[in-house]
Amino acid sequence: MNFTKKMAASLLAAAMTCSLFGAAVGAVEFSVVGDTGNNTAAGNTSQTVTTSSTVQNAVPEFFDGCVKLSWTAVPGVAYYAVKICDTDSNVIETYYVKNVTAMVVPETAFNVEYNSKKDFYACVIALKPGETDVTGTAFYAPSASKFTVEYDMDKYPEYGAPQDVTFMVNSGKVFISWQNPNDFAEKKDLFTVSVLDSQKKSVFSKTIQDTHIEVSGLKDGQTYTVNIYNKTFSTMTGSEYKFVSDVKEQTAGTNKDTTVRPQKGTNYTLPAPLTVKAKAGDGRITLSWSSVDEADGYRIFAYNAKTKQYETFKTVKGTKYTIKDLKNGSTYKYRVAAVRYDKNTKIYTPGTASKTVKATPQKAAKAK
Repeated sequence: MNFTKKMAASLLAAAMTCSLFGAAVGAVEFSVVGDTGNNTAAGNTSQTVTTSSTVQNAVPEFFDGCVKLSWTAVPGVAYYAVKICDTDSNVIETYYVKNVTAMVVPETAFNVEYNSKKDFYACVIALKPGETDVTGTAFYAPSASKFTVEYDMDKYPEYGAPQDVTFMVNSGKVFISWQNPNDFAEKKDLFTVSVLDSQKKSVFSKTIQDTHIEVSGLKDGQTYTVNIYNKTFSTMTGSEYKFVSDVKEQTAGTNKDTTVRPQKGTNYTLPAPLTVKAKAGDGRITLSWSSVDEADGYRIFAYNAKTKQYETFKTVKGTKYTIKDLKNGSTYKYRVAAVRYDKNTKIYTPGTASKTVKATPQKAAKAK
């Protein structure tokens, strides 16, 4: 409910650029079909679709007061037509955006009645130079693009609040990183990172435009409160963090190695892989990630759109894995965590999960 007040001017511009191309808005037929791979609108074979062959799902993410739609970039595109329709195939909103692969739609655009919920479909049409969205053209929405908007969206996180905050210790320093829901905007958001000790005294504060920062000088074994405040959207994420150093200084003046490394079996939490990548292919996605010291393996978590949660997909030994038999044109999201194996209980215990990576399998282009 708070989104309308906090929407930055840059997002408003991205969401409302439809006014630049608005001649055909509302007059276009929008039919829902299964993912058959053809461009014929269901029940309207006499109608034709846009000359562009690229029609893909808009993947929704829900926030308090808005829905973020994201998609895969298409080479050579002039602009994207993002179309939303109801279950009666009526186009309720058409947005035209350039140079971005995501946009935010305020909840007011969906007009959901009090204490109810409503289903919608969305797709993205990549329009190349010379192609237009003309009246009478029929577009289809893949059935997989269906999503549900509720009247009360307070249960979702505030838009702009940092997500997936992770901590990684290296050489006595803490590397803090997070995800920004507005990471597609051309102008970066401003974040203020504050670290408070157990007495609520500030030991670190800095304002940056990045989504990661390095903090030093924390005391081993102490618990700190870490607040990451998005100044652009006036939203904040806070979390408690117990610092366990990987470096302990011995008596000054000795020439011995002063680094004491954690041993297997200790109860510190394994950090997330620093780098995780997702590469899409034909019906498959290859995940790769950086190794983590003391890890006995790695667990892959896959996002379930129905439960809106990340669920265990597979535990592997190496730092690379290919997931096959995926649907082309659908976007998949994954996270990776390092795991420890207990020989007595025969249980794998995961550490901190990585940032989310996503990819969309595509059919291989035919060679000319």
